[in-house]
Amino acid sequence: MSNEYTEVEEPALDTLQTLGWEVVDQQRRNWEDPRETLSSAVLENRLRDAVERLNPWLSENNLNTVVREIQQVAGTSTMAENEQIHEKLVNHTSVKQDEGYGTKHQTVQYIDYENPENNDFLAVNQFPVEGDIETIKPDVVLFVNGIPLGVIECKAPTAGEPKSEALEQLQRYQNKRTKTGSEGAEELFRYNQFSVATWYEGAVMGTYGTPKNQYKPWRDPYPAEDDELADLYDVGYVSPQHRMLYALFQPERLLEQLRHFTVFETKQSGTLKMVARYQQYRAVHKALERIEKRSQREAQGGVIWHTQGSGKSLTMLFLGLKLRQEKPNPTLLLVTDRTALDEQIHATFERCGFPNPKRADSKEELHEMLSSHAGETITTLIQKFQLDDDEEGDFPVLSRDDDIYVMVDEAHRTQYKHLANNMRTALPNAFYIGFTGTPIEKDDRDTRRTFGNYVDTYTIDQSLEDDTTVEILYQGRLAEIHLEGQNLDRIFDRVFADYTEEEKAEIKKRYAREQDLAEAESRVEEVALDIIEHYENEIADPFKGMVVTTSKEAAVRYKEKLDELNGPESRVIISKGHNDPEHIKQWTPTDSDISDYKDSFVDPDGEVELLVVCDMLLTGFDAPVAQVMYLDKPLKEHNLLQAIARVNRPFEGKNHGLIVDYYGVSSDLREALAMFSEDEVKHAMVPLEDKKPELEAAHRKATAFFEDIYETEACLQTLEDEDTRIEFKNAYKRFSQLMDIVLPNPMANPYKDDLNQLSEIFARAKQRYRDDSMDLEGTGEKVREVIQKHIRSQGIDVLNEDPVSVMDAEAFDPDIEGLESDEARASEMQHAIKHEISVRYDEDPVQYQSLQERVEELIEQYKEKRLSDREVVEELHDLLEEMRSRDKQARAKGLEDATELSFYHALEDVLHAEDAETDQQELVELTGAILAEVEDVVDVVEWQEKVGVQSKLRKKVKLQLLQSDVEMTDDERTELTNRIVELARAHYQP
Repeated sequence: MSNEYTEVEEPALDTLQTLGWEVVDQQRRNWEDPRETLSSAVLENRLRDAVERLNPWLSENNLNTVVREIQQVAGTSTMAENEQIHEKLVNHTSVKQDEGYGTKHQTVQYIDYENPENNDFLAVNQFPVEGDIETIKPDVVLFVNGIPLGVIECKAPTAGEPKSEALEQLQRYQNKRTKTGSEGAEELFRYNQFSVATWYEGAVMGTYGTPKNQYKPWRDPYPAEDDELADLYDVGYVSPQHRMLYALFQPERLLEQLRHFTVFETKQSGTLKMVARYQQYRAVHKALERIEKRSQREAQGGVIWHTQGSGKSLTMLFLGLKLRQEKPNPTLLLVTDRTALDEQIHATFERCGFPNPKRADSKEELHEMLSSHAGETITTLIQKFQLDDDEEGDFPVLSRDDDIYVMVDEAHRTQYKHLANNMRTALPNAFYIGFTGTPIEKDDRDTRRTFGNYVDTYTIDQSLEDDTTVEILYQGRLAEIHLEGQNLDRIFDRVFADYTEEEKAEIKKRYAREQDLAEAESRVEEVALDIIEHYENEIADPFKGMVVTTSKEAAVRYKEKLDELNGPESRVIISKGHNDPEHIKQWTPTDSDISDYKDSFVDPDGEVELLVVCDMLLTGFDAPVAQVMYLDKPLKEHNLLQAIARVNRPFEGKNHGLIVDYYGVSSDLREALAMFSEDEVKHAMVPLEDKKPELEAAHRKATAFFEDIYETEACLQTLEDEDTRIEFKNAYKRFSQLMDIVLPNPMANPYKDDLNQLSEIFARAKQRYRDDSMDLEGTGEKVREVIQKHIRSQGIDVLNEDPVSVMDAEAFDPDIEGLESDEARASEMQHAIKHEISVRYDEDPVQYQSLQERVEELIEQYKEKRLSDREVVEELHDLLEEMRSRDKQARAKGLEDATELSFYHALEDVLHAEDAETDQQELVELTGAILAEVEDVVDVVEWQEKVGVQSKLRKKVKLQLLQSDVEMTDDERTELTNRIVELARAHYQP
């Protein structure tokens, strides 16, 4: 059995069994697949039994209707169907049924959420599902009441890139690898709740449609502890796989997450399915625990600090969903202090299907909503708790209800002080939870004093470790125009060069603020030109950027200069003001324009490459494609930390976010970070120069494998051992990632030649050792282009292409002869032949097993110096000729071609024909008769997926063997039948 099965798949099945799942392990026993066709992913017999058990009053007709309904959901896409099926599973369906006193609608459950033990939990490994072209066979599929809610893909921890390989497999199953491909079976994913990639020492989770880079670990099994899991599983070591399977598939948790921690968000670009991550699930449960412990004297709540980019709005949404379920009729009040955030939170709740959220557009409307005891979900601004100028005294009490739950976004802001007091006066018995994306200050504890202590924390370091966010790097540019000290005077002198000294003094006295000079046209032009050059030279497609300016005036000037200098496609997003001058108004976008600009920017294929802003979009705007922020604005404290977080979202190929500072905010950054605990913010923003020691160390590690990296053949010989190759691959990729971060900074110059040479070694090793795990994934867009260019210049096939097959003599033989030594030829040939044998093994296991053993023996003799380079090349060439001459071998035996030879070899091997001196002609005739039966059956379209057709083939083959004059035992006949069906699968592909 494979390492993958014994080290990962089998332990996963054992874990699921411990958690209460019925397990079918098809490696251990045969399982009678109950489906009529492999194109269905539902176990209808189990679905039917469960629906009948949970709804015993159902009539036969209605039972049939309900069982069909969940399987026949029709939508414009698999995602649309997944959403409809989720709706039916969570909110049930209904039927009309005559109860003897008239017909009425009755609710029908597919799943019993209140009593998880009433449901049927089944895990099956190697479960085949027929797709349009191929049949997929995920390692483990998990069924609840016959409905496939989970898919687990396992990889051996010793595989080269277990995470990447498992995720690639999941993408293939879902038809997500290519835009037009149909290599998977989306039928299985119409129902999918969780997709998991696991390699025992690590595991990541997502759902249907989750991009590869968005699969995340589950590090905390809260409320369970690791020692509890150790006792549960009876193990000394709780692996990430153990933790993941408990977190997602412990039956009660699985049903809870299906019901309360899953939402669908519909945007212009399409619908996304989102499931909770561990920090969101944990924070919601901790908040609920605190709510349960509340008292009238202590009704504050607490603070949830989850770093920017970790899904704070969704945490609020999931908490709202749980409160709606657990409380009779709660009022949810979602408060922020900015219109854009209010709109964003309302839109998130609305798009995710939250029941009827209402936005309070005026103070009067808010007061009415809160006074009505309606149990509504309301979003509002904190400013609506402001007393009017003509109002005196305290703010009025709007409701004394204690089932009001107030969630305050960005709860750290200082302007909350008196407004927050008004809010508490209005709602004295409400429960308050503050949400913040930045940590609480060391010296100013107002937020925690107002809301209570931390409910849950998720720090910057944790988010970086989970790949929830990427590291933000800082780079100061154009130091000579930073607005500090004497540079201020230099810029002033340039801008007002035509004025007398007296006039300059008067102007400086009356008007010369830093902002005025920052917005001077000559300076804006210089910075805009630098932005264009930096963006075009250093920010590779598909990444995009934001330009942050001091004012609307500056934003418009930047936009005009970017257009004038033929810069990247840009849009300016500024707010509308009644008193704005006309030249500002003409650039002010409408709400519809803003929506279009944002959509185009967020879309990697959208035409907008740069957004120019001054205040808008600096908080709450989520654009993973944004890699760079050009900052020309004085920001401080939380505002600075929130703004720079616009570039910390992960995106494929994005190793880091970058802040390019034109204003000189580094001192403000240091000041902002000094407010917080060092552990909380030490990786908030890292100067690019700080990467130099890391780069040096990564370079040393990548080159340490070789005595001389410019002796290519010797380097390739060093990488023959697979473990060494894996270590080199990881070291090379880390070095490449850091070069991607640093380039084209001069810091990278000493390492550029070595990067090229290591890339050549990497590419040649991939080619020689036929190692599919050696790819450029994760190296970064910028450096990948450099690598590919160098590799092509060396005449190496592009890394993504298949190597030349040894069976193609016209292409392979000249390549071999072109190598510089017999040592190189021997190495290339042995690995090429081993690869070909593994690819073709199923076509003729008898012959290819023999060839494999001979290759291994030759390699062993070569290693022991019993064969010279030249001798092993000659031996391998003879073996190669044998592989290429299978048709000739077949004709020598009286067979038609290599296909017949494969079936003949199976007969010969099972019947020990050579030892028993069985008549060769009898075997030839039996081979022909069996092939005739096989070819008769495999003419049926998609025969490999049809259980009935395969059963027919088995019967025909067995009958032919029974009628044969060749003597054989019952066991031999059974083994031959199995082998012949497997050979038919290998040779007669659809």
